Amino acid sequence: MLIVEHVWDEVKEIFGHCNEAKLLRKLTDAVELLANKGEIDPLVGFVDICVDGKCVTLPREVETPLAVNIGGHPALGRDELFSFHLNGLGDFQTPCNYSWSVAGKFPTYRDLRCPAQLICFVDKEEDEGKKIRVFGFDSQNRPLRSQENGEWVDGYLVPTIFGYAVPASDSPTVARITAIRKDLTAGCLRLSSYDNSSSTGTLLGVFEPDELVPCYRRIILHRSAEWVRLCYRRRTYELRSLNDRILLHSRPALLLACQAIKKYGESNLAEALGFEAQATRLLTEKESAITAPVSSPLQVDDPTFKLRGVDDID
Repeated sequence: MLIVEHVWDEVKEIFGHCNEAKLLRKLTDAVELLANKGEIDPLVGFVDICVDGKCVTLPREVETPLAVNIGGHPALGRDELFSFHLNGLGDFQTPCNYSWSVAGKFPTYRDLRCPAQLICFVDKEEDEGKKIRVFGFDSQNRPLRSQENGEWVDGYLVPTIFGYAVPASDSPTVARITAIRKDLTAGCLRLSSYDNSSSTGTLLGVFEPDELVPCYRRIILHRSAEWVRLCYRRRTYELRSLNDRILLHSRPALLLACQAIKKYGESNLAEALGFEAQATRLLTEKESAITAPVSSPLQVDDPTFKLRGVDDID
């Protein structure tokens, strides 16, 4: 793993006199270029997640789920179109094996269990007054709207008051959340529902400081479980400071990728492809040196297959 500071001087030499924000964008492009090239993907990771019923909302860093282990059992993955498959199970039959389905992208960790007002817990005092706008529909199926400076705009601004989390007097009863937008903050903002009969509510999301448009992939388990183990591909984050992590292991490969990005910007495709090829070679060699020489056997989804003892295998 590298830190932006480790390659900062060389990046400035490659791209010339640019402002810091532009250099970080160029370096982000180079990281993304390399992350998609290596034979051993440096963005692949593993995480254990608690299950809320059968619903699993994936952490922010997860971009693509690759495999799921449900409570210690290997599981078959299916996408959103599987319910239309002629050989599938449709929408109403329950599979007898362990399997999971992709449910799409959602702005919160979990859905509202019932229509409720919304509140926001502010972790840092300097974030008081920062905007977090919720889009969706109220209990009467009307789009959420609010009045600002005498004009009606889409979405509802949840009050952000440090040390004080109760709904505003004119707070709507929200039935469904479709999107969320928030300001850049110093600390995390926690969005929760509020029930008049209790002060607990349901935690809907914990949004990180640089998280401006919360969006999480979600999968549905076809069996109840307490936890899942997920193999996933990390999201390529935009680099924002000299202390940000770069999830690559080859510094020379990253610098060659920067050269490739520069040549692409100059429309010099021949030289760009040359730099890109050399960067890919160096990255692959480094990954091969640090990765254990293991193999993954072929998988066969055979409904007639049953576990047998070693002596029974032909």
